[in-house]
Amino acid sequence: MFGVTGLLATSTGVAAAFAAADDGDVTEKATNSTPPPIVEDYSYPGADAIEAETGIKLIEGDGNIIKTGCDTDTPVIKVESVDVATSCYEVIGESGWLTMEIPRVYAIHGDDHSVDASLTVNGETENVQISPGEYTPVGEGQQPPDNDPAALVELRVSQ
Repeated sequence: MFGVTGLLATSTGVAAAFAAADDGDVTEKATNSTPPPIVEDYSYPGADAIEAETGIKLIEGDGNIIKTGCDTDTPVIKVESVDVATSCYEVIGESGWLTMEIPRVYAIHGDDHSVDASLTVNGETENVQISPGEYTPVGEGQQPPDNDPAALVELRVSQ
């Protein structure tokens, strides 16, 4: 009987030693494998695929303005360009922002928000107010002498 009890005590001690050693390893592994904290970088999801398909470079935003199809009953901001197909953007919050690069924009049609469009013309940025529901010529869509090519670089909306 002493032999079985001694063996049981020895095996219990060995198991406890392995468990203690294992706990340290698990803790160390958990500490080393903890992912870094999540940091939002505001990059537009799927931007590379959209650029490859359409030529429109969507850079970053707050997620409240999203590229969508133009064949919708939902009010959208419609951007018309000489170089790329017409593109549309839906505002899914009360306000939002989206930075982009759309070359040679000639008109922007507002949805039901006030839109502040930033365009780069001859290396300088200018802001154009787009009234809700209004069609606004910009860049080459304007009358001379103000009809230089313009690249749309940002949309900002508010209620």
